[in-house]
Amino acid sequence: MTEFDPQSIPQAWGSYDDAERLRRWSFLRKTPEQRLAWLVEMLEIAYATGAIKPRRPDASESSAECPEHPALRTQGPKSP
Repeated sequence: MTEFDPQSIPQAWGSYDDAERLRRWSFLRKTPEQRLAWLVEMLEIAYATGAIKPRRPDASESSAECPEHPALRTQGPKSP
C-alpha cells in the first residue's frame, strides 16, 4: 500500500488501496462525537428494521439464578 497523506484528498475511485485511503482520510476528518452519533444512528436503523434483535435474557433463565451477574438479580421486597 502506498503512503497515506491525511492532508491530501484521496480519489474516490480506483483500486482497493484508493478506497482504503479514502476510508482512512474520511475517518480522521470526523470527531469522536460524530463517529459515536453515526454508530448510534446505524444501531437505531438496525433495530428498527429487525436486522438486530435486542439482547434479552432467555425466558427459561431467571436472572435471580445467575450468580455471575449480581446486578441482574431480582430484588425481593424490602423488609421495614
